Amino acid sequence: MLGSRALAWDLAIEAIDETLRIGVAPSLERLGRLGQVGSLATLVEALGEEEALAGAAIAHAREREGVGLAPGEVVGELLALGRVLERHGQTDKREAVDWCLLLYFERVTSDLGERAKRDPLTGVLNHRAFHALVAAELARARRYRGRLALVLFDLDRFKETNDAEGHGEGDRILRAVAATLSDTVRENDAVGRLGGDEFGVLLLQAEPWAVDAFLSRVRARLPEGTTASAGSAYLAEVAGPVAGLFDLADRRLYEDKTARAA
Repeated sequence: MLGSRALAWDLAIEAIDETLRIGVAPSLERLGRLGQVGSLATLVEALGEEEALAGAAIAHAREREGVGLAPGEVVGELLALGRVLERHGQTDKREAVDWCLLLYFERVTSDLGERAKRDPLTGVLNHRAFHALVAAELARARRYRGRLALVLFDLDRFKETNDAEGHGEGDRILRAVAATLSDTVRENDAVGRLGGDEFGVLLLQAEPWAVDAFLSRVRARLPEGTTASAGSAYLAEVAGPVAGLFDLADRRLYEDKTARAA
C-alpha cells in the first residue's frame, strides 16, 4: 500500500534516481542521499491522504527551495516522481502529483507577481506599484466619500552619507528607514520607495492631526543620525487626477526641506 512508509521511501529513492538520470534537478547532485530524499518520502506518503496533501506539497516545495533548488528543478522532480508512479501503476497517485504541480505553479506565479511589486532592496512597494495603489485608493475614497493622506519623505543629507561612508552604509540606512515606516503605519496603510532616498506613505481614513502624530512617531523612530523632510497632501485638497496629490505633497516636501536646511 502506498501509505506504507517503507514503500513511500522506496518510491522516493526511485524518483530521485530518475530525477538525476534525466538531469532536471542538477542542484540535487551536490547533496548527500538523505538530503536528496529530504521530505519527498513524506510527500509520497501523503499522496494517498487528501487532507494532508496540500500541506505536504507546500512543505516539500519550501524544503527544496531552502536547499537551493530553483522552481524549475522542483517541477522537474515532481514530473520524475509522476513517471515513477506511472511505472508502478499508481494512476490515482500520479494524478495527485499533477495536482501538486498545479498548486506549486499557482504559488510560484503568485510569489512572482508579488515580487514584481516590491523594491528589491527594502521590500516595500516599488514606484509603479505604489503609484497604482494610490490611484486606486483615491478613486475608491472619492466614490465612497472616504479620506486619505499621502506623505512623501526625503532623507536629509543622504548623498553626503552615501559618498562618505559607501553604498553599503547607504543601503543599510534605506532598509532601516523602510522598516521604520512599515512598523509605524497601520495594517491597511501602505509604504513605497519612490526612488533613491525618497519614500511615500499612504494613510487611509487619516485626519490631519493623525498625520501629524504619524510624522512625530516616524521621526522619533528613525535610525540614529538619520533625519527626513516630509510633505503631506490630503484627498480633500485635490480635485483632479492622482498626479495632483503627488505634486502637492512634493511641493510641501520641498518647502520642509528648504526650511530645515536654512
